[in-house]
Amino acid sequence: MTPAAKKCAVGLVKWTLTLLVFFFIGRELVKSSDEFRRYEWNLRWGWLAAAGLFYLAGYFFSSCFWHYVLRAMGQGPTFFQSVRSFYLSQLGKYVPGKAMVIVIRSALVSGPRVRAGLAAAGVFYETFTMMAVGAFLSALLVFLKYGEHWKFSLLALGVMAASGIPLLPPVFRRVLKILRVAKDDAAAWEKIDRLSWKTLPVGFLSMTLLWIAFGLFLWASVRGLGIETGPLAEHAVLFVAVTAMAMVLGFAVPISPGGLGVREAILAALLMPYFSTILGYPENAGIRLDAKTLALVVSLAQRVISIVAELAAGGIFWAAGLFRKSEKE
Repeated sequence: MTPAAKKCAVGLVKWTLTLLVFFFIGRELVKSSDEFRRYEWNLRWGWLAAAGLFYLAGYFFSSCFWHYVLRAMGQGPTFFQSVRSFYLSQLGKYVPGKAMVIVIRSALVSGPRVRAGLAAAGVFYETFTMMAVGAFLSALLVFLKYGEHWKFSLLALGVMAASGIPLLPPVFRRVLKILRVAKDDAAAWEKIDRLSWKTLPVGFLSMTLLWIAFGLFLWASVRGLGIETGPLAEHAVLFVAVTAMAMVLGFAVPISPGGLGVREAILAALLMPYFSTILGYPENAGIRLDAKTLALVVSLAQRVISIVAELAAGGIFWAAGLFRKSEKE
């Protein structure tokens, strides 16, 4: 294959993947439309914008850790390259199978200064860390504060073990071999071994900040729908716990694109007792839905907010990448 033909083929694959991602995102939004029509909306656009920003801020901490992992393995991406590839790859999670995130992110960041195999290894490490920390926090908080949902805590502990154990340096190497990452590249394995025990505390701190931001994302989403939540200090633990639980367990189901359906069902179940309480507030007297239906509406609305935020961030980073490329030329 000539260089021109190869470049054309790569471009065709990239555009095909992009269209595929947008197709699946559009399909998920259509599926949620029936539930939205039943709700009498009282939208607060400032709060909805804040919700989207909290969501993107959470992923910023994760993208920083992804950059840290790549640098720890001796790779040389710029901070912009790492963050851009991270946000653009998030759109790939809506394609069934979840492998598209790895494909997109590795393809975007790899080049003369970043080996594709090591980029893929970094994706696995960052994802395992996010899942393990989220599962730990959700299992602990839900068990301590919402003991009636102890079964969810047990499931989260299972996810924590499944994602946390592979982070241990001796185990991570074996996991990558099973997944056939880097294959027989001896130089790559030497760099992967640089992910030592010292990397774990950095990951725990980064992902704790991510889950706190995601908890604020849920809080702002509820406020954005015109629902009074009560003092944030009283319910902050709830928002972090249920968000982490729903997203972690949703991600753990491989056939669910972006955790669709699973995440919403768990979030609604965990939010029902909370909504039963706040529907008694005088400020929420105009809401005519029961706690169960309201929890479902909030969980679906949160999904739409997250998709819109990801599309916005993806568009900004895609345009920024094209602008930087044109400047160099």
